[in-house]
Amino acid sequence: MWLLLLLALILMMVAVALLLLTEYRMEVKVATALVYNNIWTGRTGCFLPGTNFLIPGIHKVLEKEVSLKNEAENPSNVSLFTADGIEIEVDYIVRRLQVGWPDMPKYEAMSTETREHLGECAIWATTRIKYGERRDKILTRVVARLQEALESRTLNQIFLEADLKTGESKCNLIEMVKIEDETNKALLKDIVTTEWGFWVEIDLEDYNLPVIIRRAREKGSSAEIAGRAIKTKLEHAGVPENARGLWAGIATIAETLIGAIKNEEKKEGSS
Repeated sequence: MWLLLLLALILMMVAVALLLLTEYRMEVKVATALVYNNIWTGRTGCFLPGTNFLIPGIHKVLEKEVSLKNEAENPSNVSLFTADGIEIEVDYIVRRLQVGWPDMPKYEAMSTETREHLGECAIWATTRIKYGERRDKILTRVVARLQEALESRTLNQIFLEADLKTGESKCNLIEMVKIEDETNKALLKDIVTTEWGFWVEIDLEDYNLPVIIRRAREKGSSAEIAGRAIKTKLEHAGVPENARGLWAGIATIAETLIGAIKNEEKKEGSS
């Protein structure tokens, strides 16, 4: 009798072992992590790439595939403000958006202790924010740090000899490098790194001129083209060269007045 009970117990243990080896074996993919919760202890754990086992009734999967790769981003341009309240458009890329910490070694070269730390970062990325919303949340923090760097500088520090009337400007490349560096240093101390477990770095690509400068430049270019066209017409009409400037000015005023009258007529017709 006891022998039969012992045999039944052994068979049951073998069946459970086989079930664990087949049904509950988890192959965590390369460059990913699996984050789970121990529902008995409430403790969160992480499986790194390789073969692992989830215990039924104890382990609950929170995030099956946390990417350990660099997920570089090329976001849309953002409108930010300088210290003197001028709006500019900033073009940047996120060259590093990765679970981990700055300058961490490659996974293959990590020690056991370092891999445990990487697992902790994967847990933070899953439990302290919604992992699926990581991109939007991180980009929000990046833009906030960029704004901090820009609002300590005036337009003329960012664009050398910027003239809001003529639209003339020249991007200050030295200042751009400083802003990029300040932003990346700020991100090291930001919650995106210290609490969410991500390594984030950006590159500034370019600034677009403020709308008011672009319009001034376009207006100036249009006026210059129109002026040359009028002078060409006067030349063909036989007007002496020393008088062309005066006649060109008169013609420009006349064209402006005619344009204004036509606009008024259009408004009256539409009303």
